[in-house]
Amino acid sequence: MALYRLRIEAGLTQMALAKMVGTTASVISRLEDADYRGHSLSMLRRITQALGWRIELRLVPATGPLRGRNRPRRPAA
Repeated sequence: MALYRLRIEAGLTQMALAKMVGTTASVISRLEDADYRGHSLSMLRRITQALGWRIELRLVPATGPLRGRNRPRRPAA
């Protein structure tokens, strides 16, 4: 949904954005679909750069136990 909003705010069609990043309008359409789970970080970065944005990725602790693994040890203070 965020990509759709950014594209619309930039006044671009899916075809225009696709040409800017070297892909097809169908790829842009898929990426804008809220149910799509095949996002490529490199493609998202290309699109956000074309729209004048950047991606920030954060790692946060998981809630609950890690499945089948020992919890990572915290460094001694």
